Amino acid sequence: MATQLHSTLSYYINQNNKKIITPVNLYSIPYNSLLSLSTEALWDTGASVSAITPDIMNKLNVTPVDKKTIAGIHSTQVVDIVYITIELPNGVIKKNIEVAVCNIPSNVGMILGMDIILLGDFALSNGNSQTLLSFAIPPFKEKIDFSKRRNEE
Repeated sequence: MATQLHSTLSYYINQNNKKIITPVNLYSIPYNSLLSLSTEALWDTGASVSAITPDIMNKLNVTPVDKKTIAGIHSTQVVDIVYITIELPNGVIKKNIEVAVCNIPSNVGMILGMDIILLGDFALSNGNSQTLLSFAIPPFKEKIDFSKRRNEE
């Protein structure tokens, strides 16, 4: 039996949404199965760090461990930093992830930033009014290069 080297995620999103949003499960640190919840997460390549809302922080009963200054589109602010565990829709669990706590204007409970996206390979493909998010952890040795396929139909 072959060993699975990569955990992969394929997730279809209606293109009318104009946002890449998937469900995630979040857990408290230290892990407590009673302190877990599901929420929607926005995949944001413009965010260098991942973030959760103050409501999520309170529901998970996690305590801030630090403060950091983050810059967003509209402002710079000092935010609390907490640690949580994230489970992506493909079952990949990343433990002890540092996240910022701030208001998120997209009606989601979490932003998945480049700190998570850079853990693997991330690609978007479009067609038939759908966007396919494809994500794999760890990244493959060979990079995705669409220019190699430019002569395909």
